[in-house]
Amino acid sequence: MRLDWAWLTASVVVFVGAAWYLRSFVTDDAWITVRYAENLANGYGFVWNPGGEPTEGFSHPLIFLAEALAHLVGASAIGTARVIGVASGVGLLLAMHRLAPSVVGRTATRVGLTLTALYAPLALWAVGGLETLPMALATTVAVLLLARSDPGRHHVLSAGLVLATLPWLRPEGLAVALGVAVVAEAAGLVRKDRRAGLVRLALVAGLPVVSQVVLETLRLAIYGHLLPNSAIYKSGSDQTYDVLMKFVEQGKPVLLVALLGLVVARGRQRVLIVPCAIYALGSIGTLDSVNGLSRFFLPTWPQLALLVGLAVAFAVHRLGRLVAPAAIAATVLLLVAVSLPLRDSRLLRPDPVVRYSTCQQGARVDAARWLRANTPQDAVFSISDAGLVPAQSGGRTAIDQLLLNEALIQRTGPLPVSRRVNYVYGRRPDVLILVSRNPTRFKGRYAIDRRLARTSRPRGFELAEVARGRGTGCRYHLFIYRRAAAPP
Repeated sequence: MRLDWAWLTASVVVFVGAAWYLRSFVTDDAWITVRYAENLANGYGFVWNPGGEPTEGFSHPLIFLAEALAHLVGASAIGTARVIGVASGVGLLLAMHRLAPSVVGRTATRVGLTLTALYAPLALWAVGGLETLPMALATTVAVLLLARSDPGRHHVLSAGLVLATLPWLRPEGLAVALGVAVVAEAAGLVRKDRRAGLVRLALVAGLPVVSQVVLETLRLAIYGHLLPNSAIYKSGSDQTYDVLMKFVEQGKPVLLVALLGLVVARGRQRVLIVPCAIYALGSIGTLDSVNGLSRFFLPTWPQLALLVGLAVAFAVHRLGRLVAPAAIAATVLLLVAVSLPLRDSRLLRPDPVVRYSTCQQGARVDAARWLRANTPQDAVFSISDAGLVPAQSGGRTAIDQLLLNEALIQRTGPLPVSRRVNYVYGRRPDVLILVSRNPTRFKGRYAIDRRLARTSRPRGFELAEVARGRGTGCRYHLFIYRRAAAPP
């Protein structure tokens, strides 16, 4: 027992230490939710721009509401999101320590804790400001409650309540909840006491359905639609398997051993693979956006880690205690193998001059500062990476060139570049902020930025400023074009 607590303590310390080491990272999309939350707390409503049309450009209503409440009482919205992320990571490790032994045994739990605590992308996205770690916590708790060999009705009810939070954390939340519920309780429907099985299924699946109905009712009342903008923006892309294959490449060693764990799994232990299978299906045709280090699949990592633990525990049991050191060594090698593809990532390198925060965020902070200093409060500007700059623009009206935060996308769906360009100019912006890979000569990062740059001069815009990303090798700079003054 002391060893288990020592293992847990070490896991928590390592995870929190990694989160502290990576604390400078905040993803740009996290600032999107901040802008919505602050507008709501300031009394403007559920809007992207004060006085604008109700819009849902974020994908996690629960985090959004927490940030709005935090801003209302004078706390930092982005700080609240990051605290929730780190706390969820610690809670995840505690939940695995408490619930996993009754599902996979102590050896497998220790392996799972190790692979989870030491996996750097989890710590990175814990401080990133999005819902990744809360989603991982809720998914893992529900799966472990239902994967027990003999879950009682209180376990089923608890799992249903936890699954009911998933729709409020991610658009695909209900699909994950129903998949886990149906697979876990399917065996009970073919037994003699089918009535009891139906009651259990109704408990564990019914609660997330009710939760989704409540959410959709609110969506209809507030926004007039059923799907958040992100679901429309990311679906139907030409990148059919990009999200899935990125995860397979980065996590290949763990995935291979997890498959071995699935082979030796028995009974309800197989429920551990369900979230990953659902995410694999859901990733097909999904835009690879805000998916650094396979963020999309990270909520499934703890369950995969426990399946790896099952494979290691099986080897130890079958081959005897002499292989225990070898099993531990194999786990360490797995961690090393998984970490190797991450070593060249700018997001994880220790050198601060190439960190995301000093390259991209540095340019964005400077662009927001320029807007506040050089444009009136009622100025209108457009930008593709519509996160930190709009959030720190001092309340100026922002046009999202990618349409993620535009109510228009609900009526038209994703638009081709030509129509987006017409939409931007039709809103009569005072400033265009375009992303360039080169600080001295414009080299657009996005197709719409390239098109806007080509047509800026004929439309009466001139280059006013370049907000340069900082650091050696930085290829992210913001060219700021201002509408030229009319001739006297």
